[in-house]
Amino acid sequence: MAKRTIRMVSYNWDYLQPLACGDVQPEGIDLIMERGESLGRIASEPEIDATETSLSHYLIRLSRGERDLVGVPIFMMRSFRHRCFLVRRDSPLHDFADLVGKRIGTDGWANTGNTWSRAAMRERGIDIASIAWVVGPPEETTPAMPNPNVTYPPYVTAAPEGKTLVGMLRAGELDALMIPFMPRGFFTQESPIIHLFRDFRAVEKEYFQRVGYCPAIHVAALRRSVFESDPTIATRLFAAFEESKRRWREDRRRLADTTPWVLMELEETALLLGEDWQPYGVEPNRKMLATFCEEQLVQGLVTQPLDPDAAFADYESVTRG
Repeated sequence: MAKRTIRMVSYNWDYLQPLACGDVQPEGIDLIMERGESLGRIASEPEIDATETSLSHYLIRLSRGERDLVGVPIFMMRSFRHRCFLVRRDSPLHDFADLVGKRIGTDGWANTGNTWSRAAMRERGIDIASIAWVVGPPEETTPAMPNPNVTYPPYVTAAPEGKTLVGMLRAGELDALMIPFMPRGFFTQESPIIHLFRDFRAVEKEYFQRVGYCPAIHVAALRRSVFESDPTIATRLFAAFEESKRRWREDRRRLADTTPWVLMELEETALLLGEDWQPYGVEPNRKMLATFCEEQLVQGLVTQPLDPDAAFADYESVTRG
């Protein structure tokens, strides 16, 4: 039987190396991995069969009855979010409590990561409505994330035309930033911008000990027409991604040269977060998904609650046979 060709777009994650290089191949599938900017491309490029996509936007679309994508519970990006809060080097702000009544710039309102960042604030008792939020591009080279059909709450405004969030922070027009990627020059001793939480690693460890998961940001999805042509494509891709992640994890423990001390990081991560801190599937992620669905409702991103089973009902129907 001829293999089915599936073209998938994603970010260039290192755990995809076994898949991208062909060391792992989905059963009966010729998987073409195109790595780079991927979010949103499937809507305008009909030749794309599968994609990495925003968990938040996928759920928002489901809540509106849009079913053009079928979610597969492969959580392709995970990240703690306390590291995403940045201030000027001379700022007296050190904690979430210090941000009440302040002005914070962010690059998108409905984005998954920013929703989790606000959830982290709420987890510490901070009312996000007590903050003046400004949405805009972090820098000239990094535009604001598109949030189509998203209505801002009254405490959220758009940045003035022609201004960037980094520029506004440095000029004192903002007190802090909440952005997923560090600005240019951040990784130098002279950077005028630093983390709100000077030891964000310790804060994120404590957060994990309270909630029990590392938040998922992106998820895999199939074009519905591809899924309906053969629903087992979803489960075969799932199995291949699991195997790719397993091989990657073993290689990282042998070829630990990402940083001089990555082996120590891997040992500590396994002790604190467990053997696999990036689990796929609905059941191992049920608490995390339920929390996120609740946050979307509380933060006004959806008008009615979703549950994890509804989010991945099509995929689950295949696994149940």
